Amino acid sequence: MATIMYKVKPADPDDPGFAVAFGRTRHRLPMDFDRIPVPGIVHIILKLLNLQDLGIAEKLAWEYAFKFDGVNCSLAHQKFGLRLYVDSSQMPSVEDAENLRESLTKFLESAQRSLERRQLRQFADEQIRQGRMTIRNQYRQLRDVYEYFQEGASLAFAGQGRMLSELPNGGRRFGVDTTEGFYNTVAMVSAYFSMLEHTLVLLLPFRGFDPSEAALKDFIGSRWGNKFRQVFAVDTDSSAKKHFDALYRIAEEYRNTYGHGGFDRHGSSFLFHMQHVGALPAVLSDIREKPYFSFMPLDLDDFSQVKDALDAVDEWITTDVAPLAMRWVQSGMDVYYDEGFRAVAESALESSETFDSFMSYSSSIVDQDANMDW
Repeated sequence: MATIMYKVKPADPDDPGFAVAFGRTRHRLPMDFDRIPVPGIVHIILKLLNLQDLGIAEKLAWEYAFKFDGVNCSLAHQKFGLRLYVDSSQMPSVEDAENLRESLTKFLESAQRSLERRQLRQFADEQIRQGRMTIRNQYRQLRDVYEYFQEGASLAFAGQGRMLSELPNGGRRFGVDTTEGFYNTVAMVSAYFSMLEHTLVLLLPFRGFDPSEAALKDFIGSRWGNKFRQVFAVDTDSSAKKHFDALYRIAEEYRNTYGHGGFDRHGSSFLFHMQHVGALPAVLSDIREKPYFSFMPLDLDDFSQVKDALDAVDEWITTDVAPLAMRWVQSGMDVYYDEGFRAVAESALESSETFDSFMSYSSSIVDQDANMDW
């Protein structure tokens, strides 16, 4: 690391830094987030250079003072990002300070690539294997996508969609409402399963998951059905089996078919040739049960049935089978998989009051870290 960062040298022992030092003239420059996206990586690099961490302060997580090409500088992780401070008494020109930032950024880019390739990648894999990791909670965003297309389908079937009857180059579309409703329903189903899979991953620490018995990466990479079966007792719980079967049917008819180029595994889009007869569907008379049989693959009744089935799954998970865990998921807070979090979460699930206290405390810690209120 010292070889890559050879222009970076320790600051004087009594250097107070710049971020919270009063009366010290300096240039304050933001570091490029696209090039240095993870302040924690910079933290490790500077620590490996045996530079002194000046500690935390209000709205400040850490600051390292150093000399770069002989100029007093510091890097500070503050509330609104990573900031470079350059001593303006040594370097009065803003342009020169910006050039120094560019040079330092190139050094840091090289150092972070080396660190990730040689050390962090293997370490990260081991941490993940042991469940010492965090999953960013994207439930609300994924739910918004699902609800957006659901509303689009509802409006379209009600004749309030945005698709025009007139074509741009002349002519008219037929069945505009049904066509637009179909488009939105297919997108709605795809969005729902994306949200469902994310939710199942977030529920794991609250459902007895143990990373020593099952790899989290394998679970995340598995199909939605396998995830559902591992989180809920499909084989022994009749309600779980009922909702699983409903989801399976919807996935087969709409998600899998239109997510794989319009082909389903039953071959209902295939036609075989017979002399003197013509082309016949590969699934023969069973095609009436496939979405290809109708002029438009889906109508208002189909949409309503799909929506009702998905609503029922949501209600079952949120109200019956995992009501407390879903409070956490819906709160937007990230989820942790380490032994400590899982143990506390299991204890908190004993009552609604205990779980509310657990969430309140966790939320306060998250807010404190985000705002750097130490």
